[in-house]
Amino acid sequence: MAGARESWFEHLGVRYHVAEWGDPDALPVVLLHGFAQSAESWAEIAPRLAEARFVVAPELVGHGKSDKPDNPSVYEMDAVTDMLSAFLSERFSRKAALVGYSMGGRIALALACGEPSKISSLVLESAGLGPKTGQQHAAMRHRDAALIEQLLSSDIEAFMDEWQKQPIFESQKKLSSEVRDRIRRERVANDPRALAYTVRGTGQHSMIDYSTHIKHLPMPILYIAGILDRKYLKIAENLAYEENVSCVLLNTGHNTHLEDPETFARQVGGFLDRQAKRAGR
Repeated sequence: MAGARESWFEHLGVRYHVAEWGDPDALPVVLLHGFAQSAESWAEIAPRLAEARFVVAPELVGHGKSDKPDNPSVYEMDAVTDMLSAFLSERFSRKAALVGYSMGGRIALALACGEPSKISSLVLESAGLGPKTGQQHAAMRHRDAALIEQLLSSDIEAFMDEWQKQPIFESQKKLSSEVRDRIRRERVANDPRALAYTVRGTGQHSMIDYSTHIKHLPMPILYIAGILDRKYLKIAENLAYEENVSCVLLNTGHNTHLEDPETFARQVGGFLDRQAKRAGR
């Protein structure tokens, strides 16, 4: 990965690969990737944010170069947030800003609710807030169970052929062939068994209803969504009424930082600068 330094973090016998950019003495910013992604997915964002910050992108269990243990328990949401809490404590002497995309956003939100004293600010990109009703939870559980079955019964190429047909990825067809090829390589490099464990442990069904918790979080929050992504656009519109949440809508689909990296980095960088100024850093 151009310009990135590599390091490793070990927690409870599992080794995690970490990409780093910028000055380690600067404000720490942690980037959490989405499902079937790696630190490479932040390649257009991290160098921009690292001009004035220390940016790190850990690869979650089962993803990228991190270990892919045949142990479902380490993929559970509690285990993932426990690992990240330990990572923050070991790597940083002060609070870190947390940026999470999609699955990474779900994990970031869970960590912020469980360990708010470790987070200076929170950026959620196209992240769900969890099911509000038993019916929604059942639907999410059913969908995630179907994904697990697909992952365990087909090869990774066939699974990703179907995965990328989802409406939330429709706008990515407008990306250059070079970018689409990079996305494809990143997706098919995954281990389907590890991805199945990931869905079981941190899929949407694993969440509680965080919509009632987010308003009580002590850190400032930025929520970013694409106007072509109806589901998450609606979440952004609802969150706009919360005093501690700022919302930004980009002319993109689900993965805003992939489709418009320049605007995404500018919005996130500006948000982090404003919070640092208010905190006197």
